[in-house]
Amino acid sequence: MSQSDQLREIVTTLLMLAPGELKPETSLQSLDSSLGSARLALALKRAGLRLPNLPNGAVPPTFRDLELAFNGNTGVPALSETVSVPAATPANNSSGGLQVGLDVQDIGALPSADDYWDHEFYKENFDKSEIAYAVVKPEPRTHLAGFWCAKEALRKCDPAFAGTGFATTAVAHDVGGRPYLMSITPAGRVRLPHALSISHSGQIASAVVVTANSR
Repeated sequence: MSQSDQLREIVTTLLMLAPGELKPETSLQSLDSSLGSARLALALKRAGLRLPNLPNGAVPPTFRDLELAFNGNTGVPALSETVSVPAATPANNSSGGLQVGLDVQDIGALPSADDYWDHEFYKENFDKSEIAYAVVKPEPRTHLAGFWCAKEALRKCDPAFAGTGFATTAVAHDVGGRPYLMSITPAGRVRLPHALSISHSGQIASAVVVTANSR
């Protein structure tokens, strides 16, 4: 199978289209999110492909634009590139006050899995402690979606984490069951000072992360 055919098959599957329905003008808006781009990057990696050019990490608006980016017609780093983990410190700027990050996620948009331990998406984006917490619950995806929201809200809240992979942070719980965030570094795990709240309602998960700026 050619590289172009592989790309077409991947996008057709991700968009849940019937064979032949994918056109050059087909919108990729449903993939233009942190979850969508992660699923695209993972599918490409699984196929042995690498997308070198995604503007600012965003998924292009149409399949034609994606093909052009895949052929190197833009000049930005790949979304699947490894990014170094930042020091576990809150953002610092001169404005003072608070920084707030909010994320909302459709729980059903996370891939279903017979074995969350072995599923590539969950192994790529979640720490083993997060998977262990979720799999003993009646609906593991509900909790994993909440953890996803927390990771995304952290990156919206604190620019120091904006370019890091999701596996470099994890949600943990204190003895009272309250969630908090950890940074996972080669030196070990560090509890972050950011405040975290996670909620679930029906098929929607959400998280809010707050941190104080130092003057």
